[in-house]
Amino acid sequence: MKQSPLPVEELLQRFRNNECTPEEIELLQQWIDQLDLSDESTMLSPEQLDAVKIRMHQQLMNERSIVPERHKLPVRRRLLVAASWLVLAVSAIILWYVIRPAASGSHGTTPLLTVIENNHAGIRRITLPDGSQVWLNMYSRLEFDPKQFNRTKRLVKLSGEGFFEVVPSLEPGSTHKKIPFIVETGSLRTRVLGTAFNIEAYEQESEVKVALVHGKVALDDTATDQTTELSPDHMVRYSKQTQSWEVLPVAAANVSLWTQGYLVFNEVPLQEAIERVENRYQVHIDCDPALVQHKRITASFRNSTWPQVLTNILFVHDLRYKRVGEKIVIVKK
Repeated sequence: MKQSPLPVEELLQRFRNNECTPEEIELLQQWIDQLDLSDESTMLSPEQLDAVKIRMHQQLMNERSIVPERHKLPVRRRLLVAASWLVLAVSAIILWYVIRPAASGSHGTTPLLTVIENNHAGIRRITLPDGSQVWLNMYSRLEFDPKQFNRTKRLVKLSGEGFFEVVPSLEPGSTHKKIPFIVETGSLRTRVLGTAFNIEAYEQESEVKVALVHGKVALDDTATDQTTELSPDHMVRYSKQTQSWEVLPVAAANVSLWTQGYLVFNEVPLQEAIERVENRYQVHIDCDPALVQHKRITASFRNSTWPQVLTNILFVHDLRYKRVGEKIVIVKK
């Protein structure tokens, strides 16, 4: 096929604007004829793809015959012509932006990921292909490549909060070589072989927290090449801004309480704890950032109303809330 100096998208736009030369129209016809519709990863059946291709070709031929006379067409005919342009444009979008990305994915550049989200109140429990268990908190997301998972590694990406019960897994044909389990949260990677741990990695929050219940994990920061190991009853608090971390003691018994319906705060900045209350109870709370700066909260609540939770997390910092009309406002005591 003769190559055009213009990309296909621009040729289509010129065609819709009746600006194509006869040579450019010929190139478009050749492009349609040479489209690869046989890729197994496309989201349309071969019959549907062939139908789209035929329809595109027909529209191109029809419009080619009437383009020179466009300025003479009556209004109704112009509307029909405009509608036919729409069919061509939609067909081109389907083929170029759906079929082509899918075809490139079949060669390994864009893997087809399994995405699991929990966008509702309550906890979502998941069993991964290797038998490991994951509990996803509200507004959390987990994704992994099912074709690569549990081959040489078990890699998942987490946004939000998840509690993991990881089972050991051996490489095929091996009696001792274990497949590592890796949780990726931004630049922080948590590597384990078989253990139970919790990760808080909400995108809108300033920190990532990894707390270990039992077993052993190693944490790698790919941004700074730092590595540290975590032992049970300890937590890493990682700052996204400074890319630094701190290891703190934590009560392992409290780490997974949220999987039983508790609202749990483990060394959470007070501002972010208030935002979690807003999200959980669907209320809006006004707060001057200066009032809560450098303040943290560790607490857990079950079957509590938002006034009870808010009163308690503010009390320890000599703060309270009051209602101002329809607003809830944080103030000093």
